[in-house]
Amino acid sequence: MLSSTFLRTKAGRLVPVVLAALLLAGCPSRVPQTPPSNIQDEASANSDYYLQQLQQSSDDNKADWQLLAIRALTREGKLPQANEQLSSLPQNLTSTQQLERQLLSAELQVANKNLSAARDALNNIDSSALSLNQRVRLYQAQIAANQGQASLPLIRAYIAQEPLLSGQAHQDNLDKTWQTLLGLKPADMNSLVINANENVLQGWLDLLRVYQDNRQDPDLLKAGIKDWQNRYPQNPAAKSLPTQLNQVLNFTQASTSHIALLLPLNGQAKVFADAIQQGFNAAQSGITLAAPVQAPQPTTNPDQTVAATPDNANGAVSTSAPAADATQVAAVQPAT
Repeated sequence: MLSSTFLRTKAGRLVPVVLAALLLAGCPSRVPQTPPSNIQDEASANSDYYLQQLQQSSDDNKADWQLLAIRALTREGKLPQANEQLSSLPQNLTSTQQLERQLLSAELQVANKNLSAARDALNNIDSSALSLNQRVRLYQAQIAANQGQASLPLIRAYIAQEPLLSGQAHQDNLDKTWQTLLGLKPADMNSLVINANENVLQGWLDLLRVYQDNRQDPDLLKAGIKDWQNRYPQNPAAKSLPTQLNQVLNFTQASTSHIALLLPLNGQAKVFADAIQQGFNAAQSGITLAAPVQAPQPTTNPDQTVAATPDNANGAVSTSAPAADATQVAAVQPAT
């Protein structure tokens, strides 16, 4: 049996080792971390974290941490720092790192509002070599670089981005594609040149023509959209129409079988309200009200009064007949 003295001594030696392990586990940020397995994936940490890892990393990992830091700095709007880090990247980058550098450079051009330079830089990037995350960034940069002008590159960017989206973002993408198509000028439409394999783009352009040819007639437009959906069943807009066109299909003519007439029931305006109500009821019943007949005006000669009464069968008017009083004249007027 071991003595108690030996057990205490062995336990005392283990305590410092355990404490040291706990201290190291509680301070992971002070030890350089290995970058993500693929720098093309999502980078969600802040720039301070990446810059700290850049300072503490070995030469093999510095470029990866620096690229991640540039992306975070751009996202946070720290553009001078991002430009400084981009210009200090080493020259001996791998092909994957070079591709990421191209994309970061274009994103920085967009952030700095150098849109023309950004478009040129984006056109030189091979999208087939990008990861899924990088393609999303590429299309978003293309959309931002072409904002404010309806153009074929902007429409292509929306079309390319569509399969990568879902939910409300997907519907928003379809709506923005449609609004951009509506913004095309007739001269742009006549000069469009599309590739033979751009079936989705061709479908969108045909939908635009259907809308422009039939928008004055809702019934023809509905029929045209239905026919277009049958001809392009694989087009994303055929499965989920842009919101504007979806409202056209769901539009129904409002019913006018019941009409409300609001009139005052008392006060000075009641006399007008009664007249309006009588006319309204007559219109509903198909009755035509007779126009009021004006009473004949008396002559201006003070010595002689002319009564507008027939004198004989031929319709002559006698100037010697006694004038009819106002009551008699009013009695012969037709009722209104």
